[in-house]
Amino acid sequence: MSSPVLDKNGRAMCLAAMVQTTPSTDTMPKSVRVCSDPDSAIQVAQFIVAEMKTNPFCAEGLRITEYNRFDQQEEVRRWRALPWYSRLGGMPDFQSQARAAKSAAYTLWAERAGPGRPWDHKPHIAALMKRQGLFNKGWHKYAQYEYFYDIWSNIHYGYVGLAIGFTAAELIIGAGLAQIGDDAVHLRRGQHHAENGPWPASADDVQDHTSIQLGIDMYLVKKPQALTVDFILQQISAVPMPWGLPPEGLHAKEEHQCGRMR
Repeated sequence: MSSPVLDKNGRAMCLAAMVQTTPSTDTMPKSVRVCSDPDSAIQVAQFIVAEMKTNPFCAEGLRITEYNRFDQQEEVRRWRALPWYSRLGGMPDFQSQARAAKSAAYTLWAERAGPGRPWDHKPHIAALMKRQGLFNKGWHKYAQYEYFYDIWSNIHYGYVGLAIGFTAAELIIGAGLAQIGDDAVHLRRGQHHAENGPWPASADDVQDHTSIQLGIDMYLVKKPQALTVDFILQQISAVPMPWGLPPEGLHAKEEHQCGRMR
């Protein structure tokens, strides 16, 4: 069995593989850089996967699911199937009931997932990383890349939102409208990113839109019972850089530079 590679303090280090490879015919000795920076994104992935597996089945998640299940056409069908004497009072206003159910779903979703609310995970992730001295202004490493910490809550938004009965369109539109409101409150110029799709999706930050769509796509492939940390790490690894706008703009993924403190 080979011995581990140790740093100057005697700690075991792992090799950070790079995308460049050496042709098999090249026999010249090469120096290999070994990175001892921790894959701190794994801890964040463990935290967010626990949230994504649990929140669809918490009390609030189940209530939102129930509101979203209200089907006006199904209610009409059931009413028409009742005995004649049960229909003497006339058909209930199922349309108003459907609007009320959807409004209740949106209201409770905003209470859970809005800024500073329980499913806005940035403060929790920041506290987790700061306790270990690994916050690094919100950036953390996995393999050869670094990720910005706001991707996780947006992935949760798309994944859990779909799990509790919202459509992908509702989630994307809702995120765009929320960004429009946030930009207005902070007197920022409105955004237009055609790559996100038509308005209001185009008004959202590109990296946020990408993260939400990733969460939606993940739910279609892996339901909560089957969701794993390895799976989410594979998914973020597959997102191409810069995960947003080019490096001079807002983005969420960069190549890792060993020892970099921001």
